[in-house]
Amino acid sequence: MTGQKFTVAHDAPLLEYLFEILPAQSRTSVKNMLSKGQVTLGGEPCTAFDQPLHKGDQLLILPKGISMARATRSEARDEVTKAGVAILFEDDNYLVVDKPSGMLTVSTARGSAAKSGHREKTLYALLNAYVKVNARMQRKEDLISGREPDRSTAKIWIVHRIDRGTSGVLVFAKNERAKDILQSKWKDLVAERRYVAWLEGSVEKDQGAIQSWLVENPKSLKMNSFPTEVADSQLAITHYRVLSRGRRYSQVEFQLETGRKNQIRVHAAELGHPVAGDEKYGAETNPARRLALHAATLVFRNPFSGKMVRCSSPLPESLTRLN
Repeated sequence: MTGQKFTVAHDAPLLEYLFEILPAQSRTSVKNMLSKGQVTLGGEPCTAFDQPLHKGDQLLILPKGISMARATRSEARDEVTKAGVAILFEDDNYLVVDKPSGMLTVSTARGSAAKSGHREKTLYALLNAYVKVNARMQRKEDLISGREPDRSTAKIWIVHRIDRGTSGVLVFAKNERAKDILQSKWKDLVAERRYVAWLEGSVEKDQGAIQSWLVENPKSLKMNSFPTEVADSQLAITHYRVLSRGRRYSQVEFQLETGRKNQIRVHAAELGHPVAGDEKYGAETNPARRLALHAATLVFRNPFSGKMVRCSSPLPESLTRLN
């Protein structure tokens, strides 16, 4: 790591120790180093003037350019958080996030916002900006450190989508190869994809499976379901288990064997119990003022590391109140 390395010789508060080991620097410049994130303790940034140091601790004082680059990366991550999106997992190839209800995954030319000329902020645009800032700042760090920077284009790639009204776990790829591998081997790599929904009424069976063939109606944009295969249809298989039954709603867990557009919503309607808030597929109530569907868990094997990646999103309070 580029920078000045020090092994702490005796116990002391951080700022006092910095004054001691940096006698050529003014007290103001030393304080600025600390406040601007140039000082790391044990590999972690530290800005507390009174942070206790112990003999043997490792200090690293970073070049100003590197600390500024890291601060910019931190600010970019904060922008994602401020938009209501939580980053659950990130490495060189994948980015897994927790999407809030009401946010579009990606813009669509058929949406009302597009028709009005208003460009709505999408999850894709938000995350694309985030990875671009990260890549630019990493190149800056590499140049300062004397490493050859990665000059490939930074962007994200859509692996799968969830509806605007659905909240929860969603994975993106950070390069085209990673996208192609995960999409082409989705059935082999994805070990679990679990959703939780609140359905209108009391679902009769405790568990079951629904199988049908889905076709999108180009005019209404609704998915039509058929018991047997028809032209341009896609097989959809959904497994469900009732978690609880209340006075007006049933809390139901869904496991997807296939991942078709609106699959859970269509199959819930076929059960005779639409997802609450889903007027498109026949719901008569909207108690949470949103679609009562949440992508709770996604587990997949990272094809590059071979390790299992488990990402879960807690149930939103607006939905748990329906229990």
